[in-house]
Formats: sequence, structure tokens, C-alpha cells
Amino acid sequence: MGKKSLIKSTAKKKTKSAKKDEVKKTAKKAKVTAKAAAKAGTTAKTTAAAKTRSKKTVATAKKNVSLKDLILNKFEAWKPAKIFRAAVDEEYLKNFASPPIVSGLSDEEAKKIKKLLLKKRDMTTIKTEIKKETAEKAAAEKAAAEKAAAEKAAAEKAAAEKAAAEKAAAEKAAAEKAAAEKAAAEKAAAEKAAAEKAAAEKAAAEKAAAEKKKAYLKTLPLKKFEAWKPAKIFRAAVDEEYLKNFASPPIVSGLSDEEAKKIKKLLLKKRDMATIRAEIKKEAAERKAAEKAAAEKAAVERETAKKSAAEREVAEKATMKKVIIGLASGFIILVALIFSASSSNNSKYYIKEKTGILEIWQGRYAPLGEERMMTLPGVPLPEQINAVYSESEVFPLIFNYYIDKADAISDMSDTPDYVAIKSYLNEALLFATTGDLRKKVYSRLNNIKFNDLMYKAGVSESRGAISDLDEAMRYLNKASLLKVDAGKSDVVKQKIESIKEQKAEMIEAQVPEEATVSAPAE
Repeated sequence: MGKKSLIKSTAKKKTKSAKKDEVKKTAKKAKVTAKAAAKAGTTAKTTAAAKTRSKKTVATAKKNVSLKDLILNKFEAWKPAKIFRAAVDEEYLKNFASPPIVSGLSDEEAKKIKKLLLKKRDMTTIKTEIKKETAEKAAAEKAAAEKAAAEKAAAEKAAAEKAAAEKAAAEKAAAEKAAAEKAAAEKAAAEKAAAEKAAAEKAAAEKAAAEKKKAYLKTLPLKKFEAWKPAKIFRAAVDEEYLKNFASPPIVSGLSDEEAKKIKKLLLKKRDMATIRAEIKKEAAERKAAEKAAAEKAAVERETAKKSAAEREVAEKATMKKVIIGLASGFIILVALIFSASSSNNSKYYIKEKTGILEIWQGRYAPLGEERMMTLPGVPLPEQINAVYSESEVFPLIFNYYIDKADAISDMSDTPDYVAIKSYLNEALLFATTGDLRKKVYSRLNNIKFNDLMYKAGVSESRGAISDLDEAMRYLNKASLLKVDAGKSDVVKQKIESIKEQKAEMIEAQVPEEATVSAPAE
């Protein structure tokens, strides 16, 4: 049996190899005929004959080639004579830019939406993020506590150093002040002594000079001076011609008649001791009278000046008071007008359109001028265009813009970015002019908070421990306090009852286990 099976296997192998050789031979013949047909294509006549022959040979080959031979046959890949290359548009390549993922929004909003579109979230990443946020929060609190302790220690140290420095500076300043006062007192005493000494010396010198002058004046009139006489009296020769035409020259020349008379009178005046003493007494009496009259006149002038100064001071004070009151009232009126004009201008709003984007402008808090408040891309112009708008007309546009942004994010994916939605809702709350609009925003914020609390409760419940169930109950109790729809309130109540039942079952399951654990010990 073994020999027969071996013979059969060898025979099968031979038949298979023989078939393969036949397939290869037929493939080679087909290739040779195809090459001959290609070479024969040089002329039009030979090509037609070659085509008919190749068709016949292909037909015969198709008839003769089996399926196995066809499977084992190799076909060369077709290659074009010349590879097609599209013409390069240089101008297009210069100005080429890939289209943005999000269009019609600002760069910051486009980045947020792109981040949301590319964000992947599942339970594993959510749990990881919660743990990461908890760890970062604990680390931040620890760092803040350490920083506060370090700052407190540094502040106490700086305060102590500052107090010590201030004390040393105060002591130093007191010592310097005492030394300066002592030096100033000594210097003042020395200067006072020197001044008194100089004044005494000056008074003594003046007294001695006055006494010397007085004694000289007393003795001067009693002195005798001999007249000078020449040895020979000069006599000029008499000029008869001159004497005939002689006329005596005036005593004083070059002055007016009145001044000439005064000088002539003085020149011709005779003086002796009696007239000199009489003139001295007369001059002394006239001087005393003049001094008395001057003193009386000065006293009268002082009194008059004091009286006029007092009257002028009273008048100036009254005038100044009136001027100050007038200026103050004018300033108050001006400030009131400026504040009124500024408030009026600040309450004005303007709507403009620039490159298809709606812009809100508000008047500055000044009498004139305006500034851009914000832009609202995608918001159409109102139907009625006014030159000036009020707050109640403009704020609803801004409110609806932020509400639409929040709705767009919530509809964008299954796991919306609640942080971005809350930020838009808080912005919308700033422009809610009526109670209904504010109620609308608060309702959405409560829904977001409700979803967040329900999600946290679900995560805590999924952990399965009693402490986790207590934590889930806390989240659910918070959710029950929010003002939401009646359906959501019922869901919260059902969830609370379910968790209570789970907790009761876990506590009941733990009691027999504790009993079984404590039984062997007895």
C-alpha cells in the first residue's frame, strides 16, 4: 500500500509539472507571435496581415489555454509612451491658501469651535480629567498656602526690620537735632556777644568823635588869625584908554537874574559871632518846629493810611467773597452741564455696518464723541434704521447674539462645552433689559447646572461604595433645589429613591458578613 501511494503521488507530481511546462510553452509562443506582429507593423499592408494573424493566434491561444494556465500566466503592466503631466498654474500656487475649518467668526471663536470639533471625550478621559483637575486644584491650594505663609513671614520680617530701622533713624535724627540745636545756640550766643561788643565799641567811638567835634567848634571862633601882608604892595600901571571905556563886570555871570541876586546878597553879607549864634538858634528852632510838624503830619498820615487800609481790606474781602462765590457757582453749573451732557451722550447708541458685520457704537462719557462697543458678526441690520438708538433697542440685539452663540455650541456635538455656553449666557445676562429675558438666561444656566450635577451623581453612583452613594445624594439634593422643569424634578426624586434603596441593600448585605466574621471569635 505504501508503495502504491508513493507511486500515485509521484505520478500526480509528474502530470502537474508536465501541465505547467505546456502552459509555459504556449505562453512563450503567444509572446513570440505578439512580438512578431509588433515588428511587422512598419508598413500598412503588413500590419493588417499581422493583425489578422495575431487575432487567429490569440483565438487559438484562447481556445487552447486552460484556466490553470491562465491563472499562472503573467501579464506585463501597461505603460504609456509619454506620462501625462498637468500644466502648473504659477499664479494659483502663489495665492493658494487652504480653506478654514470654520468661517464667518472671529479668530478666537474659530479656535474654540475647532478645538471642540477635534476634541475626543469618553468616560476614561472624563475620569482622568476629573482626577487631574482635583490634583491640580490641591497642588494650587498647597502652593497658595505656602506662598501666603512665605509672604506673611517675609512681611513680618520686613516690618520688624523697618521698625528697627525707623527706631535707629529716629534716635539718630534726635541726636543730630540736639547737636544741631546746641551748636546753633552756641553760635547765636557768640554772634550776640560779638554784636554787642561791636555795638559798644561803635557807640564809644561815635561819642568820642562827637565830643571832639563839639570841643573844636567851641574853640574855633575864639582863635585869632593874623592877616597876611605883602612886603611890597603891587600897583598896576594905569591905562588911560582903558579907564575911559571901563565898565565893571557883573559879580555873577551865566545865571538868571534871581539866582544872581541871591548869590550877590550872600557875597555881600557881613557875618560876626552874634549873628552866627542868632542864626544857629533860629535854625534849631525852625528844625524843631519842622520836625514837630513832620511828626504830626506823619502821625496823621499813619492814621489815615491805617483807616484807608482797613477800609480797603474790608472792601477787598467783600469783593473777593463775591468773586469766589460767583466762580464757585459758575464752576458748579459748568460741571453739572458737563455731567449732564456726558450722561446724555453716554446713553446714545449707534448701529453701523462694516464689511457685512454689524457694529454697536456707544457715546463716550463726555459731551461729544463715540466709541465702538462691540461687533456682532452674522446679525442682520434691524428693519428700521435710526440715527440714534436707546439702550432698550440695542441691548436685545446683543442679548440674542449671545443666546444664539450658546445654542450653536450646545447643538454642535453630543458633549457640548458647558464652560463656553455658560460664558455666553453670562454675557447675555449683562444685556437682559427685562425680567423675562433674565428669567430665560437663568433657566438655561439652571439646566446646565442640573446636567452637571446629574452627571456627577451618575459618576459617583457608578463607583458603588456607600461613601460614593452619599456623595451622589449630595449632588442630587443640590439638583433638586434648582428651578427646572417638573419632569426633571421627578427624575431627581426617582434617582434619590433609587440610591436610597441601593444604600439600604448594601447596609443589609454588610450586617450578615459582620456577623459571620465575628462568630469564630466567640
